[in-house]
Amino acid sequence: MTITPVLICIDVEPDVREVDVDARADWEGFEESFRLFERLRPRAETAAGAAARFNWFLRMDPQVALAYGSAGWAAERYGARLETLRGAGDEIGLHTHAWRSVGGRWVTDHGDQEWVNHCVSLSFESYERAFGRPCSSFRFGDHWMNNETLELVERLGGRYDLTLEPGQRAASSLPNGGTYNGAFPDCARVPRAPYRPSRRDFRRPCAGDGGRGLWAIPVSTAQLPPWPAATLFRRAFWRVKYGRRDYAHLSLALDPPHFRQSVGEVIDGVASPYLCVVMRTDMAARGETALRLRANVEFLLTLLAAGRVELTTPEGLAAGLS
Repeated sequence: MTITPVLICIDVEPDVREVDVDARADWEGFEESFRLFERLRPRAETAAGAAARFNWFLRMDPQVALAYGSAGWAAERYGARLETLRGAGDEIGLHTHAWRSVGGRWVTDHGDQEWVNHCVSLSFESYERAFGRPCSSFRFGDHWMNNETLELVERLGGRYDLTLEPGQRAASSLPNGGTYNGAFPDCARVPRAPYRPSRRDFRRPCAGDGGRGLWAIPVSTAQLPPWPAATLFRRAFWRVKYGRRDYAHLSLALDPPHFRQSVGEVIDGVASPYLCVVMRTDMAARGETALRLRANVEFLLTLLAAGRVELTTPEGLAAGLS
């Protein structure tokens, strides 16, 4: 039986997207996520008979700097907990958003490359100042990316980018709504396996001199809601009930039946040699969403116990591919 490497990517960020600059509220979602995964770790290691590693991506960008007085606030406020995670072998990376305060409102600004560069550079500088080493793993917010930004990430020391979501088509608005400037690239043909991106087009693999030194590790996606394993009549009913099926990332907050079916499609398929699932820390502190999160984590534990998957980091995944 093939054992599928699994990356659990946890975006560590404020509990709301449009942060109140006067509140400076603690990140309760991260506090709850930390407790959840620290309780999960010994169970996962017992089930798998091996170390369980998770991947945490910190917000250290201008929105955090403006709202909290320091881009490195999370490392300052939660330094002891982050050191616990690092000591257990977890990856600590960066999750950068391009939020910009305009007239007292938050705007996601992907249309100004200088601003995007500032957001990325500040994040990497703050990370190195906090931890004394360059950041290796990176996720841009809202699955956005372009050639210039990926080049900057690589130049600043990034070795693994976990931003892209295969199947996502070009768009001119945010997936979660809100004020937006810019456009999302068409990632419909992004590979479903790690690759060295072309310097001309980050969405295409390119080995040798034409490829980048970093790895692009796309997030696992599936068409949601998934088709029922049944007749054409039931599929027609499904379409009437749910409407259009679009590709979406495999979030730990998905409806559990959809999550289980989609994970099965990935790990039983031949196109993807790994599984990469994502979550935001605020999900762990939000009622029904937290219940779905816990149910999906329990499902992954059953796969660990069955010897079907193993929990790893970007470095561990890349080493296996090499």
